Amino acid sequence: MSRAILVARVVFGAWMLVNGANYLFFSLWPTPAGHEPLAILLMAALVHSRLLGVAMFIQLICGALILSGLLVPLALCIVMPISICALYWALILDHRLGMALAAAAAVALNGFLMLAHLESYRGALQRSALALGETVRSSYDTLFASAGGRTSRREFVPALITLLAVAALYTFLVTGRTALWCMVVLLYPGVILHARRLHDMGHRAWLLLGPLVLMILAFAIWLGFLSLGAPLDAAVPAAALIVSAGFALWGCFGRESPRARTAGFA
Repeated sequence: MSRAILVARVVFGAWMLVNGANYLFFSLWPTPAGHEPLAILLMAALVHSRLLGVAMFIQLICGALILSGLLVPLALCIVMPISICALYWALILDHRLGMALAAAAAVALNGFLMLAHLESYRGALQRSALALGETVRSSYDTLFASAGGRTSRREFVPALITLLAVAALYTFLVTGRTALWCMVVLLYPGVILHARRLHDMGHRAWLLLGPLVLMILAFAIWLGFLSLGAPLDAAVPAAALIVSAGFALWGCFGRESPRARTAGFA
């Protein structure tokens, strides 16, 4: 079995590396343009938006990692969505048997190698995933989903950084109304995280009502559902961000209250 895994790793890694290098640098063979209308439109959009170049760059890097044996489980996980998208394009949109078989072979090799490294994904497959800085005692549920209980400063800071990183991703990379709606959804885990931190500091979660109302008003203004006049349309979102930042800093520097353990927050 170990020999089969080695052969699959070399074949798949070389495939990804060469395919990415060909598109980015050499152009020894053309990029498939498609034959069916939807396939042609999608491929043209990927090329003109340069998203195909991003995918090929990812293939190049992941192929190099897989071949070298460095971070193989991570590289396999990253490149799998690209393999599946290629299969969908070839099989569902373009209806070309040869391309579909090649794409299916890539997905099969990718899946086989991920199964071979299943032990490396054990933590990711557990029911309660661990976020940045979490320990075995904390999970997504106990940080972002369940309002009951407490979150220590040691757990709060990494969890807050995770939320801010996601918000930054939507702000600078996604942008537009799609990003705003996604950040509206982030309000829930943000409120839960801060509520649990307030519990740890000996305070009630109703204190978050102020920043929550301000943030809802701010998103309503940003999304165009509400207008309070030009001055307030600028002032309310600014106030929402300032107040929310104040609560976040309070959570980062506040100390655990001895009363928290006996106040029903445990």
